[in-house]
Amino acid sequence: MVDLLEQHHREGHYEPTEFIEEGTRVAVAMTVSNPNWHGEAAHDVFKVFTFEGEHAVLLQDCAGRADALAQLAAR
Repeated sequence: MVDLLEQHHREGHYEPTEFIEEGTRVAVAMTVSNPNWHGEAAHDVFKVFTFEGEHAVLLQDCAGRADALAQLAAR
């Protein structure tokens, strides 16, 4: 998963800004960009990945950092 994220980063799709790990889950904050936006970046977005072994089995979009932290604390 990290390799895939790194590939997208190299291609200029987003810039990861924070990683927060909690057990089998990782919250990732990133700034999304697109060449069609003429250099303007979107607001930071947050995703929470849940892993089973080496495979991501769930991806959750979060409304912000507080939501991502709540998703990490749940369970």
